[in-house]
Amino acid sequence: MDDSRRGVLLCRAIVEVYEGIVRRKAGLAPVIGVTATLKKDLDSVATRPLGSFVRADLDYVAGVAQAGGVPVVLPPIADVAEEMAGSIDGLLLSGGSDLDPGYYDEAPLPELDVTLPERDAFEMALVGYALERGMPVFGICRGLQVLNVALGGTLYQDLQSQHGNGSIAHRQQMPKWQWTHEVEVNGGSTVAKIMEVGGLRVNSYHHQAIKDLADGLVVSARASDGVVEAVESRNLSERWLIGVQWHAEAMRDLGHEHRNLFEAHVAAAERYAIRGAAA
Repeated sequence: MDDSRRGVLLCRAIVEVYEGIVRRKAGLAPVIGVTATLKKDLDSVATRPLGSFVRADLDYVAGVAQAGGVPVVLPPIADVAEEMAGSIDGLLLSGGSDLDPGYYDEAPLPELDVTLPERDAFEMALVGYALERGMPVFGICRGLQVLNVALGGTLYQDLQSQHGNGSIAHRQQMPKWQWTHEVEVNGGSTVAKIMEVGGLRVNSYHHQAIKDLADGLVVSARASDGVVEAVESRNLSERWLIGVQWHAEAMRDLGHEHRNLFEAHVAAAERYAIRGAAA
């Protein structure tokens, strides 16, 4: 081993020890913000409208906690998006409704499903603040799409009418923990290294997908019909961004590969928190 290589290893060891000391002193466990949707509800007795409720699927929250993070559900209030970004160490963009195509300069097609203006405005602002801060971002289903659009990409508003293949049913009717199709993972990608797979079976609950990929991202996995199933940052050491089109939170009990995604995100958030504590 030459002196330069020995020096690199020594420096890395010193950094790791220092980060461990800082983390123990600060008592840090990374706080992961989980985006939520809005749901209107009715009084079960009088069937009167009660207003909108903030809702986050428990599987997202449990996935973060299982991976060692502290999950915090973020209500979609755009006016305080910057303050929320300043209070978390990592951002998990959850699934849900369609994204308004106005965010990628398109008019809505007839096939566009329901959009939630409050949620769209909040998440686009929140992602912007997260990117400015260099915060680790993990997107699932809609979250992958939001991340792509926030970075300058576009979407298929409706796969069935725009993509033209139709060989895969991307909107399955089966329970969310059951797989419906296979994806091929790029063996040289970070996603492949994290999940420790070259291919896997996934669930599928979407009718929108990435059309034009944002410049800052690369494709990590595709379905056999060409639909983008996973993306990552071009350089994760500089900017930790990963998104998957399937609902990994619902498949954590079926294999370590899905849990690994949550663990990698929490680990990246922990490093982010340590850097902030040491600054």
